[in-house]
Amino acid sequence: MAASCRLISHCRILSRFCNNSGISPHLTCLQGCMVRRGLNNSRKYQPLLRELYKRRIKAGPEPELHPSESGCWNYNSEIYAFGKRYGEDFDESFLRKAFITSDYRQAEEESRRQLGIDLESVPVGVVDNSELAQKGEQIASRYIKAYLRHSYPMMLEEGIQAVHDYLMDDQMIYYIASNFGLTDLIMSPNYPPEDHMYCTAFKAVIGALAESQNEERAGLFVRDFVASQLAGKNLMEIWDVKNPMGLLSSALSMQGRGPPEPRLLWQSASATMLSLYHVGIYSDKQLIGRSPGETLPIAEEMAAKDALSKLMNISLAAKPLQFGEKSESWKFDYNQRNQSANDLLQTPTNI
Repeated sequence: MAASCRLISHCRILSRFCNNSGISPHLTCLQGCMVRRGLNNSRKYQPLLRELYKRRIKAGPEPELHPSESGCWNYNSEIYAFGKRYGEDFDESFLRKAFITSDYRQAEEESRRQLGIDLESVPVGVVDNSELAQKGEQIASRYIKAYLRHSYPMMLEEGIQAVHDYLMDDQMIYYIASNFGLTDLIMSPNYPPEDHMYCTAFKAVIGALAESQNEERAGLFVRDFVASQLAGKNLMEIWDVKNPMGLLSSALSMQGRGPPEPRLLWQSASATMLSLYHVGIYSDKQLIGRSPGETLPIAEEMAAKDALSKLMNISLAAKPLQFGEKSESWKFDYNQRNQSANDLLQTPTNI
C-alpha cells in the first residue's frame, strides 16, 4: 500500500511537470514511474497506470500559477530589478502605479463591499495606471512622429502617419510588452493578464519614466524599444500607396525631371499560371525603379513603389535608422511637418 501511494505521488509530480513544460504525459509519466520503481515487466500496476493517465487527461492542464505561489518570489525585488534591467532610474511609487490595472482596483473595491466595508470612509487607496498610460501614449506618439520626420526628411507625411500607426498599433505594443518582462508584475484579478493590460502597462511605464525623470528620457526609451521595431522592415509594405504612378509623376515633375515611363524588361511563362513580368520605370532614359509581378499592372505598380522609395530615400538600400549613441544628440522640432502627398498631387482623393 505504501509503495502504491509513493507511485501515485510520483506520477502526479511528473504529470504536473508535463503540463507545464509541454512534454507528453503518456511517455514521461508512465515510463518514468515504471523505470523508477522497476516495474517494467509488472502486470500488476498496468491498470493503475492506465487509469491515472486517463484521469490526468480528463482533468486537463492545470492553470498557470503566478511565481508568488511557489513562495520564493519577492515583488519589491522584482520592481527594483525591472528598472535596473533596462538601465533606467524609476521613481518606485510611479513604477508601482504603472502596473496596477483598473480591473485590479475594481476587484479590490468589490471585495471590500462584500465584506461590508464602507468605501467612502475607508477608501481603497489604490490608483490605477490609466492616467500614466494616457501620458505615455501621448509621449510615444509625439516622439515617433518627430523621430521618423528627422530620419526620413524626404518621406511624405502620409507615409510618416502610416508608419506611426503601425508602431502604435495594439498588436505591436502587445508584442513588445509581452517580451518585456511585465507578466509577473502586472497586478490584475487573473493570471496571466489579458492582452489589453499589457498594452496599458507598457504605455504606463513610459509615463512613469517621464514622471520619474523627464519626457526626453522617455522618448529615448520609446526609440530603443518601439522605433527599433522598424529595423529591417520595408516601409513601402507598411505604407499602402493607392496611386503610386500618379504620385511618382508629380514628384518627378517637382524635381524638374521627365515623366515616368514603364517598360517591360522581360517576361516568362506568360501563358501559364506561373507567369512573371518584370517592369522597369524610366525617367530621362534612366532606370529609377523596377519590380516583378504576376501581371503587368501589378508589376508596374510595384515598380512605381520601388521608384518612390528611392526618391524618398526609404528603400532597403538606404542608410539604416540610427539608434543608441548616434542619435543621442538629435534635436527635434515637434512642430515640423513633412510635405503632404495631397499637396503634391493637388487632389486629396488620389492617395
